Amino acid sequence: MSFRFAIPSKGSLYDDTLAFFESCGLKITRPNPRRYTAGIRALPDVEVLLHRAPDIIEKVASGEIDMGVSGLDLVEEMRGDRDDLLVLYDDLGFGGAELVVAVPEAWIDVSSWHDLADLAVELHAEGRPLRIATKYPALVRRFCYANGITYFRLVDSQGSTEAAPGLGYADMVADITSTGTTLRDNQLKIVGGSLLRSQACLVGSRRSLRDNPARLNIVRTVLELVEARRRGRNYVQVTANIAGESAEDVGRRVASRPEFAGMQGPTVAPVYSGSGAGWFTVTLFVPQSRVMALVDHLRALGGGALAVVPAHYVFDAQCEAYQRLLAALHER
Repeated sequence: MSFRFAIPSKGSLYDDTLAFFESCGLKITRPNPRRYTAGIRALPDVEVLLHRAPDIIEKVASGEIDMGVSGLDLVEEMRGDRDDLLVLYDDLGFGGAELVVAVPEAWIDVSSWHDLADLAVELHAEGRPLRIATKYPALVRRFCYANGITYFRLVDSQGSTEAAPGLGYADMVADITSTGTTLRDNQLKIVGGSLLRSQACLVGSRRSLRDNPARLNIVRTVLELVEARRRGRNYVQVTANIAGESAEDVGRRVASRPEFAGMQGPTVAPVYSGSGAGWFTVTLFVPQSRVMALVDHLRALGGGALAVVPAHYVFDAQCEAYQRLLAALHER
């Protein structure tokens, strides 16, 4: 059995995908840069295919590909009513961007979506629609109708969307941006909030995975590692030596502050020092944001020789993403 796993073929999404899966212990090896196939040594039954991000969505939805990496913006734009396209993991931690609407900076009276609706009415009275350049017609059409913008025309733009108003073939744009720099460089300003927050995600094919234990087992392995890696990035392991009468005494004092008690409480073990003194090693897993507060807490208890190391993986009792997948596969 060959399991087909597609990743973006170029650009920052390709580079970030390789780096992320390598950090998960799933290094993708490409024989040479001209090949559009690759492999994963840890998963010998997996064939990695390199495709354009939009093509990945289409092929996963049709069942030609079992699993793939793409942007959530493309998933929401292209999914429609195709329930064979499943989002297995919605945030891989890279490729972040927002879908926004932007108008020329010269439009000083337009600062909200309500203003755009009024402008669309005014232009309609003059005999023409508000022209919006975008490569996200489904999402933008949904946004317009939801915000009372009924008189508009979508202008298809698959490249250099930000230049459309300056070139005269659109009045405004709706496009994806991560920093807003390109919009500003083209004398455009963002109006209102984001239509969609997007990032790289993992998608799978319902028709390919349903009732196929071998393929599901591969997906489970990938989801376990991805979820544990993403969770691990937020945690650190803190180890300290603390003097006390017993392991119970030290554990009780450390856990007196519940926010510093770790995931399920501290692990306490005796330290062999040869002097007979009562020293114990305390090990905790805590969110990275609480490191300094925990260090101060352990120091107040007499802790010394504190060490902090990142948690590469943090596995839970079960993989939440895989459990959601199993539930989704049996929805119909």
